[in-house]
Amino acid sequence: MGMTRKTRYLDEWIHVPLCNIGEKLFHYTTAEGVQGIVENKQFIATKSDFLNDKLEFVYSLEVLNKLIDTYIVDKEFGRRLYRSIKDEMDELAIITPSCETFCVQEKEHVSFYVVAFSKQENSALLWAEFTDFKGYCLGFDYEKLERGFSGRSFLHGTVIYDEEAQVTCLLEALLSCIRTAVEQGFTEVEDFFEDATQIGEEALRGISKDMAMICSVYAMFFKGEFFKGEEEYRFVFSPLMDERGGRPRFRILDQMFLPYIMVEFDGADIPIPLESVTVGAKNNSDIAVRGVRSFLMGQGLSIPVKLSDIPLRY
Repeated sequence: MGMTRKTRYLDEWIHVPLCNIGEKLFHYTTAEGVQGIVENKQFIATKSDFLNDKLEFVYSLEVLNKLIDTYIVDKEFGRRLYRSIKDEMDELAIITPSCETFCVQEKEHVSFYVVAFSKQENSALLWAEFTDFKGYCLGFDYEKLERGFSGRSFLHGTVIYDEEAQVTCLLEALLSCIRTAVEQGFTEVEDFFEDATQIGEEALRGISKDMAMICSVYAMFFKGEFFKGEEEYRFVFSPLMDERGGRPRFRILDQMFLPYIMVEFDGADIPIPLESVTVGAKNNSDIAVRGVRSFLMGQGLSIPVKLSDIPLRY
């Protein structure tokens, strides 16, 4: 029997699973997307609150509420804890509700932009969602892809969909925050999960600040179970003005303006780590596969190209 691989995480406190060396990631896109990625070595990163999940980045607050409701016995203290963490998260301003109808220019530097991949190749769900079975599924080497983004700030990891796993992630983080507070001399937090909890404001503020940062990072990688079929692996970027990408641009989709930034793949002499291309099942013209193969060869890429074998009638 082979050895079981140890799961790698984003951080010691933040247990967002990372890909393993040798794994592939898949990106579903249009012909224009393929052209931009291969010719310009650039990916479109969409602003987080304009993605397909309208609770994107705010869903973690529901998980936090579930954690507190489940494990905090003193309900009045639970409400106090939630308000304190939420206030600290608002101060960080990483989470922007998708229902906001205004933009604050001064806070644009704390916005986040996402390039979405999947661990699923040739997924009927993702073909339907992103390309209506007419686009392309691009397969990339994970390790080379990660290295290629190293020229700018980003986080990356596997999206977590299971609510029980999400609550466990926040519980482990809360326990770590409590241990840190005890080490700092706030011994009253040892009664954190007891009835009639007496936690001072200074201790509560310290735990809330740590939990706010942790919850804000987890917010980038928590989604509802409705989306679990996507098996998403995402790269999350910040459009800091002193980095490449600059201010957000806008593209039109179904008569809507969607903000995005361009994320460059580094290394002028390094080819994009594209390892396979699958053509959508509806794109079944005899020249579809030949055309993209010819395009790739013209870019110096000799990689497998095939037509999706999903059996669509129409």
